[in-house]
Amino acid sequence: MLYRYVVELLRGGAGGDPRFRSLRVVGAVVDSAPGSANVRGALRALSATLGPRVHPALWCVLAALFAVTVFLLRVLLYPVTKYVHRNHYDAVREAPPPWPQLYLYSRADRVIRHTDVEDMVAALGRRGVPVDSEDFATSAHVSHFREFPVRYGLHGERRGGGGARGEGAAPRRGDAVRPGGGSQG
Repeated sequence: MLYRYVVELLRGGAGGDPRFRSLRVVGAVVDSAPGSANVRGALRALSATLGPRVHPALWCVLAALFAVTVFLLRVLLYPVTKYVHRNHYDAVREAPPPWPQLYLYSRADRVIRHTDVEDMVAALGRRGVPVDSEDFATSAHVSHFREFPVRYGLHGERRGGGGARGEGAAPRRGDAVRPGGGSQG
């Protein structure tokens, strides 16, 4: 959800915020997202957020509140809300940002369906957005780095990101500096 609003702020023009026009986005890495309207995945996310030690009565109350909210927003108020507010998934798919995007996901994710991510990647590709994806196949929701740290970090290196100490990252204290000016860490 947050990514959609960041994209809208950075877009510039009528929909953007003039204070952010000078920012130059070089790309985005999206981990375990986006997901389309998926009630089962949302319940799993609620369960994962609450953790395994939550009191069953609290879980039931929160699940009931969730169900009532979904019913109100998706059934009763949908005829009104569809004109006021677009689904976050559809908003990014229909008006994607121009910068390169990398989607990291897993077929084993029980919160976000891998087909949602694959559909987003395909839709962005059809719109001419530079997009790539990586299926980690066996890692749980937002657990790709924990289970595959080297493989995950290689994506930052290939794209010149600083997170994985790739080309373009500023040298850290103690890094050996290569003749070309880059760091060797």
